[in-house]
Amino acid sequence: MEGTRARLRKLLRCVGIRQTKVAVVFGSTPESCEQAVAYLRNVAPEVPVLLLSTAQPPPGIVALCEQVCVRSSPLALLLHAERTLRHRWVAISVGVWGGARRQRLLKWAPFLIPPFRVLLLNGNGDFLPGTPRHVLAHGRRLLHDRVCSLQARSRLWLEGARAAGVRRLLRYLGKRGTDVAVVFGPTPESCEQAVVHLRNGAPEVPIFLFSTAPPHPDTAALCERVCVRSSSLALLLDAERTLWRRWVTIGVGVWSGARRQRLLKWAPFLIPPFRVLLLNGNGDFLPGTPRPVLVHGRRMLHDRVCSLWHGVRESAHSAADGARGIWGRAIHLALLAVAGVLRAAGYPHRRWFPRMHGEGVLHLSPEHSSATGVAVFAQTGEHWDGAALERFARSTGARWILWQRRDRTAGSPGDLIAPFLDPKAFAVSRQPGFRAWKPALLVTAPFRTLQPGEASQVLAPIAPSILVDRRKLLALGIPRCRLAETAWMLCFWKAASAGWRSFSVGQEQPLAEEPDFPVQETEFLFRLLADRTLRSLGPAEPELARGSVAFAPSLRPAPLGEAGRLKVLLVTPFLPFPLSHGGAVRIYNLCRALAGRVDFVLITLREKGEVVDYPRLREIFREVYVVDIDERASGDADLPEQVRRTQSQPLRALIAGVSRRWNPDVLQIEYTHMAHFRESAPEVPAILVEHDLTFSLYRQLAQERPSQQAHREFHRWLKFERRWLADYDGVWTVSPADCRDAMTEGCRSRATTFLVPNGVDVRRYVPCAEPAAAPEILYVGSFRHLPNVLGFDNLCREVMPRVWSRLPAARLRVVAGKDFERYWSGTSDPRIELHGFVENLRPLYARALVAVAPLGSSAGTNIKVLEAMACGKAVVSTPAGCAGLGLRDGVDGLIRTDWDEFAAALCGLLVCPEERARIGEHARQTAEARFSWDAIAEDAYRSYLAMADRGGAATAVGRAAVG
Repeated sequence: MEGTRARLRKLLRCVGIRQTKVAVVFGSTPESCEQAVAYLRNVAPEVPVLLLSTAQPPPGIVALCEQVCVRSSPLALLLHAERTLRHRWVAISVGVWGGARRQRLLKWAPFLIPPFRVLLLNGNGDFLPGTPRHVLAHGRRLLHDRVCSLQARSRLWLEGARAAGVRRLLRYLGKRGTDVAVVFGPTPESCEQAVVHLRNGAPEVPIFLFSTAPPHPDTAALCERVCVRSSSLALLLDAERTLWRRWVTIGVGVWSGARRQRLLKWAPFLIPPFRVLLLNGNGDFLPGTPRPVLVHGRRMLHDRVCSLWHGVRESAHSAADGARGIWGRAIHLALLAVAGVLRAAGYPHRRWFPRMHGEGVLHLSPEHSSATGVAVFAQTGEHWDGAALERFARSTGARWILWQRRDRTAGSPGDLIAPFLDPKAFAVSRQPGFRAWKPALLVTAPFRTLQPGEASQVLAPIAPSILVDRRKLLALGIPRCRLAETAWMLCFWKAASAGWRSFSVGQEQPLAEEPDFPVQETEFLFRLLADRTLRSLGPAEPELARGSVAFAPSLRPAPLGEAGRLKVLLVTPFLPFPLSHGGAVRIYNLCRALAGRVDFVLITLREKGEVVDYPRLREIFREVYVVDIDERASGDADLPEQVRRTQSQPLRALIAGVSRRWNPDVLQIEYTHMAHFRESAPEVPAILVEHDLTFSLYRQLAQERPSQQAHREFHRWLKFERRWLADYDGVWTVSPADCRDAMTEGCRSRATTFLVPNGVDVRRYVPCAEPAAAPEILYVGSFRHLPNVLGFDNLCREVMPRVWSRLPAARLRVVAGKDFERYWSGTSDPRIELHGFVENLRPLYARALVAVAPLGSSAGTNIKVLEAMACGKAVVSTPAGCAGLGLRDGVDGLIRTDWDEFAAALCGLLVCPEERARIGEHARQTAEARFSWDAIAEDAYRSYLAMADRGGAATAVGRAAVG
């Protein structure tokens, strides 16, 4: 090879090629020229580059080349290259094989330039050597791709031909209307999932929703028509009448396993032209063609057969292991038979159980022990040996007994000891699974998977290993029965009636849903019914023992402050941290500003999948309790939809229990839809925090998008909010207008209706300018709040097209919050960048030139506007976007009512740095002067003192602190 190259080099020198080395690029488009020249400049910056192209290259690329030649004809370009390069040594020739058919001569030009050292740029932007092997491999791939493309086009053509025939037949039968999509759903959740999927896939196609249950308001707002019937047959007939004159592009059915809705499942297959999409129980969509339907049916049959087989095998193993002797085997088989009958009947005893037992309590007072240490008792097999466990408990002096099966490794019990800081703790176990919505005779597992270090009170936390207080176990009496789970159920039942608590703690391993205990439940039920004493008992805290209230037992309560500090019990519908939306920002910062003078206890709801940062929350709150909603939505049609979804008996019981134990001065309920929890502690002075007057927001939405359902929801909110505004001792509002409306609608006095506005952390949000390369506009607003979604829609449809017509380089950055895809059908414009939850917004504010708030409807005040002002950003807003803040147009920001004026103001700020700086400076000054959390905290503290005075609990120290 080296000899061949040397001979070729000598031959080329003989014909006159003796000058310096150059590199040659043959390109057909500006983009390919730019890519090839940039590559050569990176790998060989000292070699001059000659660019020959049929299109004008970018100016930046021309500057990198020694010579540029542009010809419209590839042949003329090749002849010019031969003349120019005749006496030069071409180190490398680069050709573009991007698939363009009209430039074939230009593709092969590098192979005609001696010494024929070629590099090729393919259509994927990759470089490959111009050797025969690589060229043949590239050609083979192109041929394969074209054959596959031809097959796909042929298949689509055949399918289109068949579809055209069906379309002509249906048009002959009368289908001539506009295209629509149809959804048949049995539940609000399945309707929402199907409608959102259609909106994402085809946002321009109207949707007709047919359901046997009323859908969520947000779902109904995405549909052109909604029909609700209790009968599946009536719903199908209504759909046939409505859709006969329309062309149904797709019909969506829900195959989630519900047996009572079989007609509704098959309804999409009865709507011409029979194009069906199915939503299965796992939340996945599959085509409604024969093959996927058969595969789905086979999978469902397989799962049910496997479930039945595992149940039979488990029962058989239990029967084989649990039976000792003829009598024991007979008893076990009888329990197995009864459990099978109860399972076949749908476990009716689980519904009847609350009426089978009483509400009596056990009065037990075991001796207090100062002992420590853990003694391990390992059980062999499935049989419960109560006598052996009792002998072991009496023989040891340890405070706790760690019961475990001999075939299981319990590990270190260190994480199980923390809940015993509660003097009423009886037993603790590691969470073996989560309960979810599965019904059971006794609650044996937490509702959701707990975090490591998190604990939840559970009535009967059955697990392979259980740490139990030895003296309390002996005081209860160790039962004698056959199955270990049954024995522990009896122990936990008596412990709960004695007022003792049992806990389950989280662990690192991923968990599955808890198993059933049908035989053990049956034996427990028979023993309960046979024993009058057991039957007369009942748990002392049934609602708190459902495994839906979590806390961190390893974090000790913060020490109490000095005497005279106010105590406030705070109840919120979401976690105050992380700061994922405006409500969390307000709650967290206001409590942090007051923490030096007020002791807070936090009770908060948690959504599925959220992680609780207990250490961060405990910096402000003395105690933190997290509640999971484990109840279905209320069926009360008089209540607003959001209120129906936040019913929780454990939350009510927790508020009442903490109020009795801690005796707070004030109960503070955040947000209107949580107002009904005031009944949990009627003896405590209560404040309702109106982040916005919700009926006012729904009135605006009903006016903006009028419909019968929107008006009904508005009137529900108006009735609900009027009732609870009048029932609270104090009400916080965030703007003067909200304050006046709250007094009018709630018949309240000015003395108990307080203005505690929203604020901003002026120490965290400070002016900082690091502008991006292109002019950048920032919009912040969680899409879980409907007005923010509508505001983004205003930006996409009304504002940004006008801005881009003047400033094509402008970019829009949107922070849409967690799971924003569920609430927006999506935009593919590359000039718009969507973010989910962003923990630190300061870098985004630094990059942006202008912040916008294009809201058509809003209530309360918007913290996102205040954060932008604190960062020294010029804000362009509608009147609704900055309502209640008292901003001055042209000084603190630009306020526009018309979209033409909005876009013009935005463009003016983008091109005028002096105007941006002037408005941004005034905005920062206004934020510091009027919206600092420290100043707002003073108003909040005065309202606490006023409420505590009404309850007779304020102290002279507290009053003196305000002066």
